[in-house]
Amino acid sequence: MSEPMRRRPTIVHLRPGQATRTANKGCVWIAATEIDDRRFVARSRYGAANELARQLLAAGIPDGPMIVRTTGLRGEMTIRSFHEAARFTYEESASKPVHMVRWRDPANETAQITARKGQKEGVNVLAASATSPDAVSL
Repeated sequence: MSEPMRRRPTIVHLRPGQATRTANKGCVWIAATEIDDRRFVARSRYGAANELARQLLAAGIPDGPMIVRTTGLRGEMTIRSFHEAARFTYEESASKPVHMVRWRDPANETAQITARKGQKEGVNVLAASATSPDAVSL
């Protein structure tokens, strides 16, 4: 039996966007690759290669390894599955240095916050009407 054809690694070029650097934050990183004459570019302060992996996944590119080469650094990083890399990103806070976390879709996060806010506002209206029965006209 023959082995299934393995996809060639996707070469990703990663470079810093120096103009985006601030006194309190690192710069935005730019990850780019070209597959079948289609160019993909992703920007992120943390995890640009992971953001690019999400774009490739959304575009329907078959899974395979990614080789990330960073401008100004020797060597490269190999990611065995960019579908797996798409599930993660990196974040940093005042109390915790840069660390890997599961990626959460910002649209879903906004929807959840909006839903919670709406529920809280509804509770406040009910609480207000329960404390002042004269304010409620039936």
